[in-house]
Amino acid sequence: MSTIQILIRSSVTDTGELPRSGDVSNSPDVIPYQTLVDDPISFFIGNYDQNVNQELYATKDNFIYARGKNMANALQQGDIYMYYSLDSKLNDPANWTRNKLQTKDGKYFASVSAQSEGNIVVTEMPFVWVPPDPQLGETYSLIGVIVPKGTKPSFTGVTDFEKYVDEHNNIGWTKVAIKKTEPPPLPDRRWKTTFAYAQGATAKQMNFALRCNNIPSGSYIAFAADNAAGPNPPIVLDKTQVSDPNGVYGMASQVPADYKANISFEFLIKSTPPVDSSITFIAYYLESSGTGPSKQVVVASVKTAN
Repeated sequence: MSTIQILIRSSVTDTGELPRSGDVSNSPDVIPYQTLVDDPISFFIGNYDQNVNQELYATKDNFIYARGKNMANALQQGDIYMYYSLDSKLNDPANWTRNKLQTKDGKYFASVSAQSEGNIVVTEMPFVWVPPDPQLGETYSLIGVIVPKGTKPSFTGVTDFEKYVDEHNNIGWTKVAIKKTEPPPLPDRRWKTTFAYAQGATAKQMNFALRCNNIPSGSYIAFAADNAAGPNPPIVLDKTQVSDPNGVYGMASQVPADYKANISFEFLIKSTPPVDSSITFIAYYLESSGTGPSKQVVVASVKTAN
């Protein structure tokens, strides 16, 4: 990789000496941030002696800033690139160099210029990252690197990433804390209806569904049988947000003969629904005529109006 004499620190006490010492995975100059900063240059120069990295939110826009310090008594012009990686893939740059972040204005690098020794440079336009919702045991890192203007980073031959960062001071590595996005609170239950269901003497592939009539979008519906033994899969529709006021929401299950259960369906909404709205629970199977379309045979139909 071509070199440039702009330091991206591994810690707030990093003076640029190589090899670096201590933990190199908590760079204060690769800066994950939850929000846009009005004047990032003044802000991040003003707190240069601090690590202001923030935890990020999964599945939302987060903003990644970078800064560095000119270590040469001369003009230094560089391009900063930013990547994210699963920590388990850090020793395989061919994997994570594909995860190149773009700036808010759609570029793959941010250009900076430092006139003289000691000047601090900051990316005025942040990189944007929408972190994934991490699975159990998954952790992520951000990697920022500065190269001479007009060149590109190269990590060819790198198999020990930590050692590489230890030996190069134009690269910053920050392990990231990602918070799972909390779902919005569910609205209150308006009603719950329970009825007795009996399959009868014949096992069948059944369809169970809630048919909406003028049900407001954004409200929730659900159903469940109190007897999980037998049907495959169990007769359950988890709380589902309505997107079509007159839509049908359900699932299919192979139900054994003589199966019996109490099935409850419910409606959750924040406001008062229209007076002519209703929800109908239907259980049916499809019977083939052999020549035309299959006929829908309804086994149970229970309606609740608002």
